[in-house]
Order: sequence, then structure tokens, then C-alpha cells
Amino acid sequence: MILPLALSASLALTAPAAVAPTKPVTFQGFTIQIPARWHVKKEGVNLRVITGACSAKAAECRSFLLGGPIAVKYASEGGAYRSDQPYHPSSGVTECVPEKKYTSGRATRVKTSQTAFGAGQRARFTEWKISCDGSRPGVASYTQRVWYVKARKVLVVDHWKTPGLAAVLREAVWG
Repeated sequence: MILPLALSASLALTAPAAVAPTKPVTFQGFTIQIPARWHVKKEGVNLRVITGACSAKAAECRSFLLGGPIAVKYASEGGAYRSDQPYHPSSGVTECVPEKKYTSGRATRVKTSQTAFGAGQRARFTEWKISCDGSRPGVASYTQRVWYVKARKVLVVDHWKTPGLAAVLREAVWG
């Protein structure tokens, strides 16, 4: 009697976890599957995918941006996207993402690599560590992750290290 009970318990512990429901988001010729609990908001010609809570202290909700040709054209101080600089489309001072009472400051590139962005497409992935309020070290910082698909003029900008986002983008389907 002990053996069947132990086997049943073992199978219950190793059974695959239920897959969370997803929904499709189509943008600039590709479709990604995102968790159904995430929300999509149009921002001009771009899309913002809200992935979590919105804090009154933060400059933006937990989210990532899907940007097309216009986002690429104005991604760096009002000029075209440059992989050697963080995504910063305005020419002015920007708020620190996690704590908007501070301004974004010094950016340090942490990583650059090539990665799959769906079948047949490659993205240049760059990760930046951005400090806030340079006059007061250690106040706050955040990570900016950027996927750039040059052939399709697509940018994905994530300021929250969104869990699972890299896997979602690897599984993109181009139409």
C-alpha cells in the first residue's frame, strides 16, 4: 500500500504546471502572445503593454513599449536610434522611471548581443543601467532593455526587466 501512495504523490509533484492564458498582440508585422492579464494601450503610433501595477511614485506603469519606424527615427535625443546610447526620444531631462521625483542620469551599457526575435529575424539586444539624480549617488536606478530589429524598424523598450519578455519576443510570429 505504501508504494502506490508514494508513486501518486511523486506524479502529482512532477506534473506540468498549468499554462497561463495568453492573448495575441499584433504590431508592425509581428504577433506576440502575452499573458491575458497584461493590457495594451495605444501611445500615438506605438503600443505600451502594461504588465503590472501603476505607482504614483513612478514615471510609468510597469510596462514595455513596442515602437515602429517613428520610434526608431526619434529614439535618441530626437534623432535616429543609436545602439551606443539608451533609448531617450526627448531632447530634455527625463524623469527617473521608478521614482519620478528624480531625473535620469548616467547610463552604463551592461550587455549587448544578437538574439532571435521570432523565426527568421534577429534583434540587437542592449541592456543599460541608468542611475537617477546624478548629484545624489545611490538614490535610485533602473535597467533599460532594448531589442532593435533593424530590418523591420522595430524597437522594444523595457524599463522594468519584465519577467518572460525575452521568451515572448523569441516566439514572435512575423506575417
